Amino acid sequence: MELLHLAQLIIVLLSLTLATYHFRLKKKQLLHLIFAIFCASTSLYVAHKLTSTIWAPYHHLIGVLGVGVSGTYWLFARAFFRKSNPINQHHLIFVGLLSACLILQQLLLLYKKVWLVHSVWLSISKNVLTEIVAILYPGMLILIFWEGYRVLNNSAALQRKMATIYLSSFIFCVVSVMLIGATLPAELLTGNGRDWLSTFSFLVILLSTHGLILFRQQQLNQKEKNTAPSVQEEPALAQQIHAILVDEKRYLESSLRVSDIARELNVPEYRIRSVMLNHFNAKNFNHYVNQMRIEYAKTILSAPDKNDWPVLVVGIESGFGSAAPFTRAFKEFTGFTPGQYRKQQAETK
Repeated sequence: MELLHLAQLIIVLLSLTLATYHFRLKKKQLLHLIFAIFCASTSLYVAHKLTSTIWAPYHHLIGVLGVGVSGTYWLFARAFFRKSNPINQHHLIFVGLLSACLILQQLLLLYKKVWLVHSVWLSISKNVLTEIVAILYPGMLILIFWEGYRVLNNSAALQRKMATIYLSSFIFCVVSVMLIGATLPAELLTGNGRDWLSTFSFLVILLSTHGLILFRQQQLNQKEKNTAPSVQEEPALAQQIHAILVDEKRYLESSLRVSDIARELNVPEYRIRSVMLNHFNAKNFNHYVNQMRIEYAKTILSAPDKNDWPVLVVGIESGFGSAAPFTRAFKEFTGFTPGQYRKQQAETK
């Protein structure tokens, strides 16, 4: 086995190991799941390179599964650095668009090599996809860089330290593959020069990102140990939580989680749960939020000008994702279904 192939095999095994580790964490967060997907995609991308001389042209089938490297790393960066709602629908659409173009590229290459087809439509399709990728890919790299750069001037010292490590490894990889690779002599480019740079860059980004995640968790654990719950501090924290949930009406966000509030206030999640129990007389965070949502829904159901609103619309406007959990929560707090409550209010007027 050539030395380059051995190095690529090591990257494949390392990626799969990291993917398994983060996916199987008991207390995993969104960033762990996305990093696991990034690692799995990286292993398939490198495996596609590894098998290019062994299983050609069918190695493009592996390449189809490894197109999400840059997209998933951007999503990971958002989940890592942003406190609330890091990933929305338009982020997934952008990543999906780039991935779809890369998948089509791989399939066209496979089609051309297997069936030896040389047609005008194939050439045009390939050129169009190449141009689209040439536009989207640099934009993705800029977005990956921006997620770390934006933290440097607006965050605490710990966040800035993590952003510096993140940016250093990312810039090193981009410079290695894109700039140094572009200036390599022709004889190296026709050889394995760029593949070596790419392999080493993947090693750096995998290890540095894994290290960042471990460092972040270590700091959070240490902070949780050093931040003992204080009876004197809880009233102030309760006011902050009330301001976020009620004054800002964040309870109407269907995707709101206790982890979002904890990140925003920079406190451990158990502190939020303690406040819920001791100051708001709620079983847990979701119980308290649902209680406010139901009170809001009752005002809608009682409003004469909103009698034509379907129950589903009322639930969504009140912060529920669908009709079923809305109906269950409404009956838990009121003893009636939304329809029964609306009818009762109409009869009493």
